[in-house]
Amino acid sequence: MEEKAEAGLALIFTAPIATVALIIATTFGGIIGSAVWIFGKVWQIGFPTIWRVKIEQKEISKSPCPEGGIKEGIIHGVAISIVMFIAWVLAHDSLDNSEIRGFVEPFGLLNPWLYFAAFVYWVTFNSLLEEYLFRWFIFEKFETFVGGKWAVILASLAFTSHHIFGTAEMFPWWAIILASIGVFSGGVMWSWLYLRHRSIWPSYVSHVIVDITMFAIGAYILFA
Repeated sequence: MEEKAEAGLALIFTAPIATVALIIATTFGGIIGSAVWIFGKVWQIGFPTIWRVKIEQKEISKSPCPEGGIKEGIIHGVAISIVMFIAWVLAHDSLDNSEIRGFVEPFGLLNPWLYFAAFVYWVTFNSLLEEYLFRWFIFEKFETFVGGKWAVILASLAFTSHHIFGTAEMFPWWAIILASIGVFSGGVMWSWLYLRHRSIWPSYVSHVIVDITMFAIGAYILFA
């Protein structure tokens, strides 16, 4: 199969399916939502791996990180977190915390222990999975069509569309726009880190720092 045709097919079977699974999970909640969410995560892991081994016939890489990459990731993560915290301080009085609590309640996240378990999962696994999917697999497939610089933009748009539906259930329109700009900006920084280092580890470290900040703000909203 021609390289661009392969890349296009791979994109169809990753970003849209992952996003549709997230939409269904956040719309229904409960057992159905949880089951679809788990399916989406398994698909995000399995499909790129099978594609690389069976279709591209390449070995699985550990994505080795060059010197200086982790330091850059830390700097980016701290910078994004500072901006995120300032944005929340400026906007939190306009948010309906009860509406946010109502959205997460079907997922059991008003239980502090389950919230902590979700936090551990997010920073140890989900952040890594998103870097694996969006910064490695999807980025490189877009790169086949448009080159590295434009792939940074396209992969970040895919990353943003994947997250926007979750925020749409919790926040007013202005906060959704603000959050989408933030997610897109983070996606651009993380895709650029991948383009620069050809490793998911710098962007993963940055992503973890941002998720820690996000969960800290979330804990204040839910439990303070």
